[in-house]
Amino acid sequence: MNIRPETLRLYAVTDRTWAADEEAFFRQVEDAVRGGAAIVQLREKRLEDAAFLAEAKRFVSLCRRLGAVSIINDRADIALTSGADGVHVGQSDLEAERARELLGPDKIVGVSAHSPEEA
Repeated sequence: MNIRPETLRLYAVTDRTWAADEEAFFRQVEDAVRGGAAIVQLREKRLEDAAFLAEAKRFVSLCRRLGAVSIINDRADIALTSGADGVHVGQSDLEAERARELLGPDKIVGVSAHSPEEA
């Protein structure tokens, strides 16, 4: 996936604890995109796999409709199955090389780095 430089200006990361319920959560995602976020990362630490996948599919669909890039946090399998534009993994998650193997060359793979050595 090619990303234009203007797409990199604002990257939003979700947090379910800021929303009263599921509908409020998706309104917040939509508000973030309408407010200028061109990339949105779905960060979900508490949902079971099936619920996370269902949420991810809705998230990806919303991002597509609004013209935003959809990133799934930590879970390359959910990113792949939901059709997301990419995945973001931490140092203790799935290795970036393995995420790239799973997602293929056209998806985004981001990795957290806390030092030059990790980068």
